[in-house]
Amino acid sequence: MFQKIVDLSKTYEDEKKWVDFMSLETTRKEIVMAMMMTACDLSAITKPWEVQSKVALSVAAEFWEQGDLERTVLEQQPIPMMDRNKAAELPKLQCGFIDFVCTFVYKEFSRFHPTIQPMYDGILNNRKEWKARQEEYEAKLKAMEEEAAAKQAAVGAKTTANSQQNGGAGSKTCSVS
Repeated sequence: MFQKIVDLSKTYEDEKKWVDFMSLETTRKEIVMAMMMTACDLSAITKPWEVQSKVALSVAAEFWEQGDLERTVLEQQPIPMMDRNKAAELPKLQCGFIDFVCTFVYKEFSRFHPTIQPMYDGILNNRKEWKARQEEYEAKLKAMEEEAAAKQAAVGAKTTANSQQNGGAGSKTCSVS
């Protein structure tokens, strides 16, 4: 519904006529106010990276405490964003939050009122920062998995070589003639 209001706002060249039109209909006003409240709730995501990253860590710490309570008191597995054991996935979770919640709100508001554009730009910049950290984490994880696979292959090769040196003999306790 908010998108329709934004689209409709583009048909008015005179801002006063638009304000008058918006003032006539309670539902439209309430929808815009509800989206404004949502934008206010999400506003930390628009701040410069130095601020936004600290806020995200602070919020994550609260979520992890909630997850700890769910695990210990309710004996339930918390959802990933509240699971302290998945803290390394915070960049991925932040990208998802930006993509599926924040971007829509600020993209539409920047169309509704162009002065919001810097906030939308802030979201896009913070997403790039989180994405870079996500890719860094995934690269480290992949390197660790490759190292573990290489070690496993080396152990397997050593076992095969030892078996061949012993004449291919397998178990001495059970032999079939």
